[in-house]
Amino acid sequence: MDIAKFISQFLYRIRYWLLWGTFIVTALVIYFTQFLPFSYTVESSLYAGVTNATTIDGSNVNYVAINSTFDNLISIAQSRGTHKKVSLRLLANAYTYGEEWKDNRYIQAKHYRQLIQITPKEILALIDRNDINKTLANLTTYQKEEANNFLYSIFNRPVAFYSAKALEAILVKRAGNSDILDISYTSADPGITQQTVEILIDELLKTYEILRFKATNDVIAYFEEQVRLAKKKLSEEEDDLMRYCVQERIINYGEETESLAATRYQVDDRLEKAMREYEGAVALRNMLDERMDIRAQIIRNNTNLLQELDKVSKLNQNIMEQEIFISDDARESSTDIKKKKEALRQAENKISHISDNLNEFSFSKEGVGIQEMVLEWLNALVGEARAGAELKVLKARQQEIFDQYSHMSPVGTQVTRKQRAIGIAEDNYRNQIRGLAEANLRLKNIEMSTSNLQTVSPPEFPLTDNGRKRLIYIVMAFFGSIFFIITYFLLIELLDRTLRDAVRSQRLTGLPVIAAFNGVSNLKFRGFLKACNRMAAAYCCRQLNSHIRPDRPTVINLLSMEKGEGKSYLAKYFADYWETEGLRVRRVEADLDFESTDKQYVQAQQLSDFWNRNDAEQEPDIILVEYPAINSASIPLPVLRKGDANLLVANACRLWRTSDGNTLASIKEVMGDTAPFYLYLNNADREVVESFTGELPPQTPVHSFISRLAQLGLTSKKAAVR
Repeated sequence: MDIAKFISQFLYRIRYWLLWGTFIVTALVIYFTQFLPFSYTVESSLYAGVTNATTIDGSNVNYVAINSTFDNLISIAQSRGTHKKVSLRLLANAYTYGEEWKDNRYIQAKHYRQLIQITPKEILALIDRNDINKTLANLTTYQKEEANNFLYSIFNRPVAFYSAKALEAILVKRAGNSDILDISYTSADPGITQQTVEILIDELLKTYEILRFKATNDVIAYFEEQVRLAKKKLSEEEDDLMRYCVQERIINYGEETESLAATRYQVDDRLEKAMREYEGAVALRNMLDERMDIRAQIIRNNTNLLQELDKVSKLNQNIMEQEIFISDDARESSTDIKKKKEALRQAENKISHISDNLNEFSFSKEGVGIQEMVLEWLNALVGEARAGAELKVLKARQQEIFDQYSHMSPVGTQVTRKQRAIGIAEDNYRNQIRGLAEANLRLKNIEMSTSNLQTVSPPEFPLTDNGRKRLIYIVMAFFGSIFFIITYFLLIELLDRTLRDAVRSQRLTGLPVIAAFNGVSNLKFRGFLKACNRMAAAYCCRQLNSHIRPDRPTVINLLSMEKGEGKSYLAKYFADYWETEGLRVRRVEADLDFESTDKQYVQAQQLSDFWNRNDAEQEPDIILVEYPAINSASIPLPVLRKGDANLLVANACRLWRTSDGNTLASIKEVMGDTAPFYLYLNNADREVVESFTGELPPQTPVHSFISRLAQLGLTSKKAAVR
């Protein structure tokens, strides 16, 4: 409870400091914070899709790679290179869309005017108000890493909105362990704030795509080019084979060579058969020629017979030439062959008819029948003609086959070579397609494991500001000033060695404080000063009444450590009060009623050794003895020991030095407990005096209420009791 009382009285004592100090500081903060710039915050979210990603081949996701991916994204977003691109695009937006006297969604008019004021003329000449892309291209071309380059300097100097320092305020962080990246930015322009976040997201997507997919995209581009070249080479080889086959009249080399070989064997067999028949027919004819002798010459020289034999030979040759190149089915159904066979049959019949007309020869010289021999001879002649014609045709066909062999042999080598080249080109084409497919698979795996960044919450144009944090500053100033004032005075309370109040005075001096006195320093209540002083003096006198002796004069010694601490002033008020109670008071003052440098004073053992009253004076009831200052004169301690009460008057505003404590300690040691020794505070604050006397005039309701609170009278009421 003592601590609570101490706190309440401490706060009561510094109430004006708390009130006016807090008021002044808060008022200053209220005034100056009205000039704070507005602030607008834009937030956006990106979905990375890393944690829940899957792969085509079903492999597990590497969580170390996941954390690395998020670190890379955050580093890219906060990198100086990305901020440089964002700064340049913000400038392009501001120059292209800014209006001098009208706010828009890109920039406020006042910020546009500020930008135009610092922009040199050569930059203004690069602006195309109708094409943002052209403006950006011109600014990009103009930008160089030189100190006198405007775009370079505006990014590297502390310029609002466009500098690297301003863009460092962009916050990019991962939302817990999720796949979400939160982006937040606060600045004084709502349009620039929204555009900054939007451009940052766009640059982040572009940069991340380039860095993450560049290698795989390069591989894909390489394989696509190789596939194109391999396909072109394959087409060229196939076209070359096609042109060669057309040139050499080859449809299917394998089947054609196989068919040619089969035809050769068939022709060889038929040629062999035809040669046998021919040789047989020639031998038979020669034999018949010998037998028929001259007759045969006559028949042979017959013109009609020769013509018919020649006709039979030609027809046999034509029929053989046609039959040798067609199949059996086609041979049976061929009308031309049938006609020629019919003509052959007629020619053979005609030969027989001619032979029938040769009747003059009935028998040969050997007696053989001529008619039968002529028939056999004619048949042998026809067979020889037929076999000769067939043999001629077969030899011609055989030569054609040999010619085709000579043609087909090198063609086969070239076809094989070209087919081998096609096979190599085709294998290369397949390998390049396989490589392209694997590269595309790797790209898809990367896309599925890292996903494409997608904007979940796009940056929106802020319609209201953040309140400029003015209320926060005001509240902080209010409570901060209270905390500072309390802390400051609490430190003074703990460290200060000024007497000031009863508690501290008793702690520093070791003497009980009997009362306190206002003095003359309080100007606020100067009209009530005497009344307050009389009340304070009356309280002290009443405390001292317990030491008054009825059978002899009561001696009260008034002491002070230094001059000018108000002993005489207090003695006057004490005397006035006791006199109102009918007591006779005699004031004994140093250097007036006795000499402080006199030997008798210094060596005095009792009051009568250096002062005696006049015989004409009545015996006083109370003697107030005012001694000189302890630090400047000697004090007869034996006299003090015999006194009824000793009051050490001290100025409440004075510093209690270590020397004062040492001097007082030696005095207390000599005096012991023989005489009461009190401390009386003079020139104390009104609150200190009221802690002894109660409420002093004037007694206002507000002062009474606050005073009760200071004394922890939280539920007390001022009411008369009957």
